[in-house]
Amino acid sequence: MNGVMYAAAGAGNHPTVLNLHGTPGNEQNLDIAQALRRAGYNVLSFHYRGSWGCPGKFTQAGGVDDGVAALAFLQNSSVVARFRIDTKRLIVIGHSYGGFVAARVAAAHPNIAALVLIAPWSPAQDIPLFTVPPEQFAAAAHSIFDDVEGRMGGYSDVDMAREILTPGYDWRLETSAEGIKNLPSLILTAKYDTPDDEGTELVAALSHLHAADVTTISMDTDHPFSDHRIALEGQILKWLQQRTSRSATSASPR
Repeated sequence: MNGVMYAAAGAGNHPTVLNLHGTPGNEQNLDIAQALRRAGYNVLSFHYRGSWGCPGKFTQAGGVDDGVAALAFLQNSSVVARFRIDTKRLIVIGHSYGGFVAARVAAAHPNIAALVLIAPWSPAQDIPLFTVPPEQFAAAAHSIFDDVEGRMGGYSDVDMAREILTPGYDWRLETSAEGIKNLPSLILTAKYDTPDDEGTELVAALSHLHAADVTTISMDTDHPFSDHRIALEGQILKWLQQRTSRSATSASPR
């Protein structure tokens, strides 16, 4: 997978972020990566297999596997030494589909330090939109995934819709609640977003499980937080520093 490590400057080991973008990845949140690096965090940002020129074939389920592999990469001894990673302060951040991936990765690895979900997508909520007569299926898929073509290595909007409808995989975001209930979690949503990206069911499930540390913030903006990027960076950094700041303040800004 093609990726970039935004390596923090300064002495000592650094808290390190796995940054997971959505599909197709037009918004990679690299401004957030740079803001976090300035504050002393390493940030790994990568493209899923089959997307944006990466080898392999993209699938949404496969993207979860890629997130797990990327987290394992950050715990590899040579990588830890090279980038001075504090493995006790690994953080996962995901936006949209990346939020779904982040929740799944964190649920499977509850030893991470914190989880940030930005407009997390729950694919299961789109299933009714694809339950249409066959002659309308392609149009329905394009209406939801209208920016996929050419970016996902031959994986089309119709392929995305079909994968969500295929039995055997749980596409509900809230299924991750049990695995992340003990993690400090920040869930940021946008006022003008669609219901499938608001994390409503996940927040309800975490509340039902009496999750220890869940912060929810809604911003007066759209799905990519277009006019609230600096505010978004500030909220994430402030929240993270309250939970992972043991040595973040001792690292020299870059």
